[in-house]
Amino acid sequence: WSDEQGALFNQISLKDNDFTLGYRTTYSNNLGYKLAFSYSDFMGNDNGSKYVRRYNYTSSVMQLALQAEYFIRIGRRYYYKPTANAIYFFIGAGVLRCNANLNTNNDIRGNYIYKPLSYAPVIPIGFGYQYNFNNNFLLGAEFNFRYPFSDYIDGFKPPLVILKNGVKSVSTSNDVMGGFSFTFTYLLTFNYLKRN
Repeated sequence: WSDEQGALFNQISLKDNDFTLGYRTTYSNNLGYKLAFSYSDFMGNDNGSKYVRRYNYTSSVMQLALQAEYFIRIGRRYYYKPTANAIYFFIGAGVLRCNANLNTNNDIRGNYIYKPLSYAPVIPIGFGYQYNFNNNFLLGAEFNFRYPFSDYIDGFKPPLVILKNGVKSVSTSNDVMGGFSFTFTYLLTFNYLKRN
């Protein structure tokens, strides 16, 4: 999580479990797309933030996104076999559903807006590496950054306060998510019969 404006969670993430299941199609011009469904669990507190009020939260996030991908093949190609190494970049669009539980310890000094269930558009972006074992199995690693158009991933939104000098106080930015994951891919091949 990240919020440069000093929002409540600045962010101390104590737990992050993420699972993604997707379908990918690639073409001969190194372009492709992936339809992915993700489920994530987050847990954190505000101990390291600018405003410490002994808050903590848990969030369950579901995301469905369509991503455009570009592959860079590395290494020599032998006959009809593709190169074993590939780096790819992706960007996409989707929607996420967040179910958050915010524990305020009965502290309402911040006057924050609490929304336990929220929906928002999201933009996933990132890059990854994969190794092809040439037996329909691929292993790799991926770094992803997700920007949701929402400030309720952790269950609350700080109020916007305009000071006398015109400066905006508290946070005016949305929550963001980023992560590193290992990937496992199984290749499916389809044979099309041409009939006269």
